Amino acid sequence: MTAPDITGIAIVGCGYVADSYRHCLEHHRARLRLTGAYDRDPQRLTAFQACWGDTVYRSLDELLDDRACTIVVNLTTPESHKAVTAAAIAAGKHVYSEKPLAMTVREAVELRTKAQQAGVRLAAAPCNVLGESAQTAWAALRAGRIGRAVLAYAELDDGMIHRTNYRDWKSRSGQPWPARGEFATGCTFEHAGYAITVLAAMFGPVRTVTAFSALLIADKATAPPLADPAPDFSVGALAFDGGVVARLTNSVVAPYDHRLRLIGEAGTLDIAEPWDYGSAVVLRRPAQGRLERFIERRWGQSRGRRLPLVRPVPFRRGWREPTMDFMRGVAELAAAVREGRRCRLDEDFAVHVTEVTEILQYPERFDRPAAVTSTFAPIEPMEWAR
Repeated sequence: MTAPDITGIAIVGCGYVADSYRHCLEHHRARLRLTGAYDRDPQRLTAFQACWGDTVYRSLDELLDDRACTIVVNLTTPESHKAVTAAAIAAGKHVYSEKPLAMTVREAVELRTKAQQAGVRLAAAPCNVLGESAQTAWAALRAGRIGRAVLAYAELDDGMIHRTNYRDWKSRSGQPWPARGEFATGCTFEHAGYAITVLAAMFGPVRTVTAFSALLIADKATAPPLADPAPDFSVGALAFDGGVVARLTNSVVAPYDHRLRLIGEAGTLDIAEPWDYGSAVVLRRPAQGRLERFIERRWGQSRGRRLPLVRPVPFRRGWREPTMDFMRGVAELAAAVREGRRCRLDEDFAVHVTEVTEILQYPERFDRPAAVTSTFAPIEPMEWAR
């Protein structure tokens, strides 16, 4: 393989999530090469280097001046995403940003404009729509396994995280889970994209959102207390271009539940965990006879049929390893640049996800229902899932 076939990437931000990205780099060694990493906190940077043995940069400017780096992977805190991404664009780098692309749709549009004017690519997480379970459900949908899709239910409830021992959660390089940042940013901005990206890829752009959010438990046991915690619950009804309607719920209050259900005229497709690329995809048919209806009312849904994944998950999955390939989105952007094609997670898609997410978390900023102004071109399924 020649050098042009391998894309140089650099990581900015060596906090908790950076170790997940770095772990998943091993799945893409044939196409991605890490030129180095940088963090404004010298202790975090030193710990990252000690853990992984990678080259580190002494400053952001040094990283941006490195011609070996083609893509900047922005893993900084959400409030820093805009500034770091803008600096990378100004330096002529393509950027893959951890979610959200920005904290408002206005800022996201500004970044898209800067990238287009500079002639560089911009993409953003999450990338779970590129995973095997999401692609399997999408293939079944295209094949008409549940008939015409009409409705989707997506739960992104994480349980009461503030009542867990989250202070003991450490990444591989020893970085603590950023509780204050998570609670200040809000569970909707942190997690809604895992459902929105999958649903939008399948059903097209969201046209309207009717949303409600609330701060139900203000005291998240942080020390000192947060001055302005974000809503810890949101729910929205999303109407898609093609006529499908979805109900999306986010919380760090309700018990853990990440089910994604696609409901059609002839059945349903269930994904238990959209964060897990190997999660089961179950096809269920509606109950017909009185006995089936009784059993469904008494004991819940039928077991259904587990569909084979469109391909085996090409990496180990266990409690010590991520169940999601965080680097797959970076690899998708790199491939799009090399091949001169549109990235599946491109700037239009990222802006759209940001706008829908902002409406869900802060509905008071918009009309009710809110008309979504952004859009994107149809997204192609992965080659191995067609």
